[in-house]
Amino acid sequence: MKRRAFLAIPLALFPLAAAAAEIDVIYIGADDCFYCQHWEAARKPELVALIRGTGAKLIEIHGETVAKPVTGTYFPLPYRWVHRAIGDVTFLPSFVLAVNGKIVLKVRGTSNYSEIFEPKLRAILARDHVKNRL
Repeated sequence: MKRRAFLAIPLALFPLAAAAAEIDVIYIGADDCFYCQHWEAARKPELVALIRGTGAKLIEIHGETVAKPVTGTYFPLPYRWVHRAIGDVTFLPSFVLAVNGKIVLKVRGTSNYSEIFEPKLRAILARDHVKNRL
């Protein structure tokens, strides 16, 4: 009878999948901001559908009014680091993309959201999805 030998290799040497990136999509607006209202009605549902099932989070920060800056007090405690990095927000709406706790993109306005922010987010989500399938 032959004995079969096998080599035990710790799984830590060959991870099955890379850890998923922590992706935060941070939207900064105000209830009385016309452009914010338009984005929330027209584009927010698309964004929610885009990030569904990816692990990415949408964080919404609403200032008191478009006439006043959105200061650090409006940012949830876990996201005060974003305010420290970008300062008070005076242009609404604004969008911040953070990956693994680092800001990779900040844009102002709905046209920059469509032309710059969303394509960058799609690229990061696609790259993260491919990396985690390997």
